[in-house]
Amino acid sequence: MNTLRKPVLLAGALVLASAPALAGQAKPFEADFDKCFTQNGPGAYVFTFSGPVTGDVSGHVDASVLNFDTVQQTQTYIQADYFVTGSLPFTARVGGRAIDQHAVLRGFVSAGPEWLIGAGVHDEFVGYTRADGVPCAKGTLYITPRWKQTHDDDND
Repeated sequence: MNTLRKPVLLAGALVLASAPALAGQAKPFEADFDKCFTQNGPGAYVFTFSGPVTGDVSGHVDASVLNFDTVQQTQTYIQADYFVTGSLPFTARVGGRAIDQHAVLRGFVSAGPEWLIGAGVHDEFVGYTRADGVPCAKGTLYITPRWKQTHDDDND
């Protein structure tokens, strides 16, 4: 009985010690987007899709694609930078694959408020073509911050 009591007490102490730390973390949020082709480039980028952002963040996104390479007949490797402006401006760098019209990319927040830099990003979208023939993509950025937001970051 005594040998079982110590591990149980230790496990309970660890849970109690970590609860305040977990409670202080910034909460995950989502940024829904509906972006369409706007231009080739600029610079090192192959092309850019732009459009509105809604959900937990509101504003505008420019998704500038660095790589768009076919790796198999139905699969494309994509690497992009998302420049989000509006209620919470940040830049996210993502990469992954699209199979047919469905893409899943993963990455991180590379610029923005200090508490948001390094946050995990899961980007999932479906490509479609508008009635006027312009290629578009509709989906969501799922952002998981790593750090607690501080008062000073409210003004960033």
